[in-house]
Amino acid sequence: MAVAASKRKKTVSKESADRAPERAKRASKRSAAGSGLTAEKIRDEALRLIDAEGLDTFSTRRLGAALGCEAMAIYWYYPSKDALLDAVVEALIARLPMEPSAPGDWIDALRKLAHAYRRLARQHPHAFPLLALRRFATEGTWRFLEGLFEMARRGGLDDRTTARFYRLVASYCSGVALNELAGLRDAQRETSDSNLANSATAARDAFPRLAAVSKYLAPDHYDDVFVFGLELLLEAVARAPQEGGSDKPRSKRA
Repeated sequence: MAVAASKRKKTVSKESADRAPERAKRASKRSAAGSGLTAEKIRDEALRLIDAEGLDTFSTRRLGAALGCEAMAIYWYYPSKDALLDAVVEALIARLPMEPSAPGDWIDALRKLAHAYRRLARQHPHAFPLLALRRFATEGTWRFLEGLFEMARRGGLDDRTTARFYRLVASYCSGVALNELAGLRDAQRETSDSNLANSATAARDAFPRLAAVSKYLAPDHYDDVFVFGLELLLEAVARAPQEGGSDKPRSKRA
């Protein structure tokens, strides 16, 4: 009888252990339901934390503490940390305009979009790498691309040319923004660290051409450099339909 009782006890213990994850999920669900959480609230707090502390330290555990819930409760709204970060990207993309100053002026719409994208980098320097380095993976971001590519189609670009210019302009805007953020951080460090400031001064003294050009690469010239490069690209985009960047049949010359 003692042996039988021991087996029953082991069986009950095993069943209890098997049900532990299920009980934990139910507890997390009750916690999520009772804390007033929503997908939007979680996403917005995630963005706030990333802005405040950076991507390297961001975790669902820290997010749960900020929200006043267990980290497991977050997973009732987002199946993974990646899914949550995708939602943050979608929220940032939703702030970008695609409206020209004049009806039908799609080049102006691209110009506004590029400048707004760069402003996002300034407003959210810690979160911006998500935009620059992650693939779009949500319905909202796909809808954004659909609108962008449809605008290019109406402007006379075929799909291949659209893809080429999308990669080119997007890479330019992301690269410049990331470079500017790094430059601003370096400028701040140089201001607060006398050793770095002295090294920079020594470099300028030793390399005169470097010093002459570098002053135009400093933060107070960022706007000028960005506009210069962007306008070159937009001029090329505007010329593309007349230079064969369209899959519409063209009449043969006699």
